[in-house]
Amino acid sequence: AATAFAEDGLAGVFASLPSTPEGDATRVRLLAGNEEAWYARWHLIENAKESLTITYFIIDQDIFGYSFLGLLRKKARQGVTIRLMVDDRFLRGAKKLSDYDELQELAREPNVEIKVYNPIERQLLPALLDLRKVFISNHDKIIIADRRLCLTGGRNIGQDYFVQLGEFKNVFQDLDVVMEGPGVVQQLQKAFDEEWKALPNRVVRRDPINLVSQSAKLDLSYHLMNRYLQGMGVPDLQKLDFPRGLEKTARTLCAQLAGFKKLSSYASFRLFQGERIAPVRILDRHSLLGTRRDIGPNLIRMIDAARDEILIQNAYVVLDEAAEAALRRASARGVKIILCTNSGESTNHPSTVAFFLTDWKRLLATMPTARILVYPKGMPCIHTKAFVFDRQIAVVGTYNLDPLSMVINSEVVAVIHDTSFARRLALRMDADFAKCLEYKIRKEADGRITVVFGPDAHTEAEVMKKLERFGRLKFL
Repeated sequence: AATAFAEDGLAGVFASLPSTPEGDATRVRLLAGNEEAWYARWHLIENAKESLTITYFIIDQDIFGYSFLGLLRKKARQGVTIRLMVDDRFLRGAKKLSDYDELQELAREPNVEIKVYNPIERQLLPALLDLRKVFISNHDKIIIADRRLCLTGGRNIGQDYFVQLGEFKNVFQDLDVVMEGPGVVQQLQKAFDEEWKALPNRVVRRDPINLVSQSAKLDLSYHLMNRYLQGMGVPDLQKLDFPRGLEKTARTLCAQLAGFKKLSSYASFRLFQGERIAPVRILDRHSLLGTRRDIGPNLIRMIDAARDEILIQNAYVVLDEAAEAALRRASARGVKIILCTNSGESTNHPSTVAFFLTDWKRLLATMPTARILVYPKGMPCIHTKAFVFDRQIAVVGTYNLDPLSMVINSEVVAVIHDTSFARRLALRMDADFAKCLEYKIRKEADGRITVVFGPDAHTEAEVMKKLERFGRLKFL
């Protein structure tokens, strides 16, 4: 099978991916900068006239999350039809199970439907037979505006995804794509609809008795964010007319905004900047609750079709046997492989890095053409999920190379078959790679592996001890 894929080439693999009668022609822009990624989301929602379809893994309880919901509330009052889905596992900051106050406030609008994906308490009994069911999440990130424009990629809604290094305790580096084209819109809509209809989802309804209204907080958050994006800065709260009782919230939100120095040039933002039309298709993967499994097998087909180079920039890498075997086959053909991920110094998930550290020497030993690069201390945490094959095909989306994405969660990616786009992404990756540390080994004559440079050489001893403890749990 691998030989057949290689003979078809990457073009043949792309041609066989799921498609629609609407075609592949898509205007596509890569969103690399954190601030432009936020501008694009704001633009899509602010300019919607008829409908918005949105799903997110995380909507944080901060100025970004609240202003995002406040903007949706504004659009709902303008008559825009909204469907919003949020995963239950990471409503970060929720004070208790089923604490959806802000979502319930938005649900008061008659043209808004909101669902929480697979609430955790609904899987407690099923988890007695299959523990994985506790962790089933909708990891998709999708915005579709007016059935014409769409956005997907790795970023959630929160401070750590849209600000600059040093402006928040944890800052991510990530990638999104904003797209215009009927085919990709239809495919993303299908990915959304199939998860929206999943039976375990909970409908979020308005509070029957609204003892504490959140509407003023959402409206205030929208107002503060909107004026800040326009370059008007943080207002003097003494001169701002808002309901009593919101003083503490207003001060907190203003303090957050004041620290984001690059987030004030939205007025000059343009959604597209002359980007060319390219063939794009969407690959979807249902969570364990569904049956669609399009991403993993097709990534392996692209690995098997690559002839020269495979570039992988991925936040969390714990390869399964199929993915590792495909990369070994590629290396045996002489394909150059660069795998770039987090180190123990840059990650926000030490457990995943710990599992990777049990594998990296074996990967280099069995893949002679591979290089492993890691982000050191002082760089952002990689949250990117991107692949480039032979600088011909680029893949950008939500899919990590770990068991959660490969086996448990719902995921979605965009596959762009365009040499110009793929080369630009590869050049961006090359610039990142130049800042990374490279893990190296040496094979001795007796078959032993000697570490030339590895995690111990740059990671604090206490961090390494923590990673080693996590690594012992990999059997889970």
